[in-house]
Amino acid sequence: MVNGFKGKSARVTMYLLSQAWKKPVSQKQVVEATRLSKGLVSRVMNWLVAKGAVKRPYRTRFGLEHPEKLLVDWIGQRNIGLKKAFFVDDAAVLKKLRHAHTLFSGAWLDSGYLRNGITTAYVNKGFLPTRAMHAVEGKVADFKTKIVLIPAEDEFVFYAQRKIKGERVVNPFLLYADLASLGGMGLTALRQVAEKHDLPQIFKE
Repeated sequence: MVNGFKGKSARVTMYLLSQAWKKPVSQKQVVEATRLSKGLVSRVMNWLVAKGAVKRPYRTRFGLEHPEKLLVDWIGQRNIGLKKAFFVDDAAVLKKLRHAHTLFSGAWLDSGYLRNGITTAYVNKGFLPTRAMHAVEGKVADFKTKIVLIPAEDEFVFYAQRKIKGERVVNPFLLYADLASLGGMGLTALRQVAEKHDLPQIFKE
């Protein structure tokens, strides 16, 4: 059974949050952007319609009925703290890797969150460190070193990334979802990102 929050199907949810927040999009646009088959996109869209997250105001267009609810529901399916990560000491490693900042360094670049010295970035799916990197494997929430490399669950995490202060940062919705799913010390950063991008404050003091 299809789940628009899991695996490649989550590309559709990410695309809709990034593009259909204010204006409807066509299924063709979703297929072209996500590079998924028409059949899979159709099934995911029907799944989202059944959940009440997506509406069809025109025959060939889809829009978000309750974007905030879709975002919160998607967050409920994520737990970035449990994802595999590699911890390295040398920040220069990042210069040699395709990467996009999320969590703390992402929030610092995106909305001026107080820099805490921790660099958290997605790298390519299937990334494996070389011996020269002296990497330690663990979970994201372990924060063993100041440089945290997170193998992307799907290449679409790089979709709609932005260049800020010369660095690549994931799109605001993914940044928000990652911070929210981490909880704890991610909540202060979450509030700043939410305020900047007018996203729901799902956690209160």
